[in-house]
Amino acid sequence: NLTLPLAVKAILARFPVETLQPGDILTTNDPWICAGHLFDVAIVTPVFRHGKVVAIIGTIGHVTDIGGTKDSLSAREIYEEGFQIPPMKLYRASVLNEDLMTLLAENVRKSEQVIGDIHAMVSANASGARRLIDFMTEYGLEDLEALATVIQNRAESAMREAIRRVPDGTYDSEIWNDGMGTTQRYPVRVVVRGDEITVDFAGAPPQAARGGSNCTFGYTAAHTTYPLKCILSPAVPANAGSYRPFTVTAPEGSILNCTKPMAVNTRTRTGWYIAPNLFMALARAMPEHVQAFTGLPASLLAYGVGPDGRVYNDHLFQGGGQGAWARGDGKSALLWPTSAANTSVELFEARTPVLVLEKGLVADTGGAGRHRGGLGQVVRVRKLFHDGQPTLASLHPDGVLTRTPGLFGGRPGGPVRGVMLNPAGEVVQDYGIGALVTLSSTDEILELRLAGGAGYGDPLDRPVDEVQRDLDAGYVTADGAEHEYGCVVRGGGRIEPAATAALRARRRSRWHDDEPR
Repeated sequence: NLTLPLAVKAILARFPVETLQPGDILTTNDPWICAGHLFDVAIVTPVFRHGKVVAIIGTIGHVTDIGGTKDSLSAREIYEEGFQIPPMKLYRASVLNEDLMTLLAENVRKSEQVIGDIHAMVSANASGARRLIDFMTEYGLEDLEALATVIQNRAESAMREAIRRVPDGTYDSEIWNDGMGTTQRYPVRVVVRGDEITVDFAGAPPQAARGGSNCTFGYTAAHTTYPLKCILSPAVPANAGSYRPFTVTAPEGSILNCTKPMAVNTRTRTGWYIAPNLFMALARAMPEHVQAFTGLPASLLAYGVGPDGRVYNDHLFQGGGQGAWARGDGKSALLWPTSAANTSVELFEARTPVLVLEKGLVADTGGAGRHRGGLGQVVRVRKLFHDGQPTLASLHPDGVLTRTPGLFGGRPGGPVRGVMLNPAGEVVQDYGIGALVTLSSTDEILELRLAGGAGYGDPLDRPVDEVQRDLDAGYVTADGAEHEYGCVVRGGGRIEPAATAALRARRRSRWHDDEPR
């Protein structure tokens, strides 16, 4: 997406290409020119051939820790959120900037892992540079300018052709978000004219004074153009040409175009709502291509000192249910729209004195529709044993106060919660939108529930055999089948066709033809 090209441009503005020398490697994690928060570090490597820079290879990676407060929801400024790296040289003529690495190591937790991640990105860039030079040698290329021009122009042409197939018009939508515990409205306007698209976020809420849910403009632009690319021209590899037909605007000082030094660490609480809002706006123009709202990811972070005296700092990162679309059901427990991966329970348990008691899908959480949303999941954890050492657990459920409806009559998925349970399974503390929790006893059980995806289309149009399949799999209960899908379930868990047809007919007779319902 756009974050890496934006970072490269900003770095090269500070270090012009003509001033670089072989062995230079550049870096930054500035959220306003990189990927939106300090955890995302850019490593940029110029590629030289015959003494001339012929390409720039870059990587942006999310490091394990970047210092700062563990209570992200309390932060008011970027200075509280961690270690800032302005555009600078990590290597100068192949010589490591030891001062920078020492300073970084002294300001982060689990420094050996953070430093290792950075060296891994350096190595990845070096591998890419070697393969690029091999490619140029094989084909006798002195530079890549002509080839890059052709590739980008073809990607641009493909995107413009795809946009021309969308009816011209102005498409509005709004979505409600409770990222910081106060429900706010996020409007969007998508204007399609010929072979170009303009997306305007006028009316976005003001930047948040606390909690880090603010988005830098580069992050907003990336989360706007990425979903448009996916639904318009998914088969063409993305490059700068793919994004030329798009224009994105957001008011400066808003939560979608925040100003320095606002806190930005939890920017996903805002940015992850951009794609579904765009899909809702374009549903009328592109009903076969958009998907309903997806249950958003959430993480549970465990931090402390283990019995061996070593610091642990690890995430259990999980996904909700994917929204359904015109051609099928959503997938369950999917990380979307982020490109991250699920954390292995076994790895999390091996690295922390925390036991995962349960990780499973939750029946009836997939939003009902002609196509059903994917199921949400539940994760329960506790301390592995009484060791006299507290474990700090940070949990951030997303969408606690709001449930986004599906498309064309589809129902919302859900619900979401982060709570403390006692051994009997009773809720003793509800943490709302999230908290930093201290676990001291094995009797304290943290539960994180992630939302299911929203449905697509009228639930009464879902074929009975598909509802029966969901019943058999445990995805839908008998009560859910009747309440949401109008299916009458008899003994043995079988749907009774005649009674179901009669119930559905009665319900349809009471409904109007409004969309969405």
